[in-house]
Amino acid sequence: MAIEKRSPEKPGGTKLPVGIMMAKVVGYLDPSFMCGLEVTLLREIGNDIGDSGQSYSVKYASPFYGSTAYENMGQNVADFNDTQKTYGMWFPAVEIGTTVLVAFVNGDASEGYFIGCVPGRFMNQMIPAIGASSAFEATAEQKKKYDTTLPLPVAEINRKANTLEKGTNTEKIKKAIHPIADRFLEQGLLEDDVRGITTSSGRRMVPNSVFGISTPGPFDRGANAKKQFIGSPQSKSPVQLPASRLGGTTLVMDDGDDRFIRKKPAGEGPVEYAEVEKKEKGNVDIPFNEYFRVRTRTGHQILLHNSEDLIYIGNARGTAWIELTSNGKIDIYAEDSISIHTENDLNFRADRDINFEAGRNVNIKAAGGKMQLESVGSVNIIAAADGKITVGAGFDLVSGSGTKLSSGGATNIKSSDTNIDGGNINLNSGLAVAATPASPLSTHTNPKTSSSSEWVNKKRYQNGTMTSIMKRIPMHEPWLLHENQAPTLLTPTSTDRDT
Repeated sequence: MAIEKRSPEKPGGTKLPVGIMMAKVVGYLDPSFMCGLEVTLLREIGNDIGDSGQSYSVKYASPFYGSTAYENMGQNVADFNDTQKTYGMWFPAVEIGTTVLVAFVNGDASEGYFIGCVPGRFMNQMIPAIGASSAFEATAEQKKKYDTTLPLPVAEINRKANTLEKGTNTEKIKKAIHPIADRFLEQGLLEDDVRGITTSSGRRMVPNSVFGISTPGPFDRGANAKKQFIGSPQSKSPVQLPASRLGGTTLVMDDGDDRFIRKKPAGEGPVEYAEVEKKEKGNVDIPFNEYFRVRTRTGHQILLHNSEDLIYIGNARGTAWIELTSNGKIDIYAEDSISIHTENDLNFRADRDINFEAGRNVNIKAAGGKMQLESVGSVNIIAAADGKITVGAGFDLVSGSGTKLSSGGATNIKSSDTNIDGGNINLNSGLAVAATPASPLSTHTNPKTSSSSEWVNKKRYQNGTMTSIMKRIPMHEPWLLHENQAPTLLTPTSTDRDT
């Protein structure tokens, strides 16, 4: 049986007890890149030992980590098969001042591990998502810029400016507006509680149903950013680094707020929720805000929303998005180009209409073969200016019935030989019948949005209307014709351009 001979003491004679203790992080610059921390033990909150003048190095204990066996390695450093492979969860060092739980194996100061973090009291408004709140402190400039009475994403309570006494209603304490509000504003999603703002934070309800992870984000290295010293007070050469973060990526799995339930499924009715506490009727299996979302610091997102039964992908600037709806629509918006290339076939099939409309030109070219257009009905071609048809070889024009040719000016026919054959040839007889002109396509009015338009004064980027042969044209957000807003008004019959 092995006998432990190491001394369970910190150099200097302090004996460490066995068990879990609370500590404060004072450093995280681990030269081994293994996320180790430098901590001081907190006697004043329950530990038997602790001295702000002493610090301990503790290693990172991951909730899940593994590697292939050392014994199965080879010695060929160029062979991937010969080396070890690792996998698991990796959460880098936490911030200075964070309270952590640490344990020392057998009381050995050289075998310390931090095994968890202790959240600050009331400090979970930004976890795992940046939760929106009506309790925000806005400057005059912000009030004008955001121009809304709806909730905005907020930061944590400023604990230096607020005394959190027993009985204080922390939910009414005003907080600073989180900078991601500017991203939502640029995207046009500032007042959209599906694709933009969210309630998914640790402070939404009890019991809570929000799960997820948020990263701290990059350091704020701006000219006016706060700085801090890394290391314990006895460090001879402390390192100064940024103290603030710019916000990070959030991964949120929200099982929904069942205090509110959707009155009708998203494919059947508009965005209306019943309040359960008021005994209002709705679908008990469709709680408010049930979704999975990954959103980056700058606002790129992938959203799978159960409550609204849609999938939404959008970029940070709001210049491109795609949505898959409950009833089977796929809506795509791009401020710039949509480009598709295939080295084989590109097939389009619509059981109803295929509508193409261009604000300038429509160009179609078959570079290596023939082009064929077929229709079981009539074919109409309208050109408001000149029309030309040029072929490099023979040109055949066949009509199964009468042929009419009308011209508002002179009609010229020129050829090397002209042959006219008919039962009767009448010239200047007054018997000719004028050709019937083709009828133009009907048009519809669509709401138009543009980020170059104003958000304030309730305009919300609305920029008049657009006349089109189509009934729905995806626009920059906030687009008024998302299916989940009014599915009964956006049925296949109501979106039929010929209706």
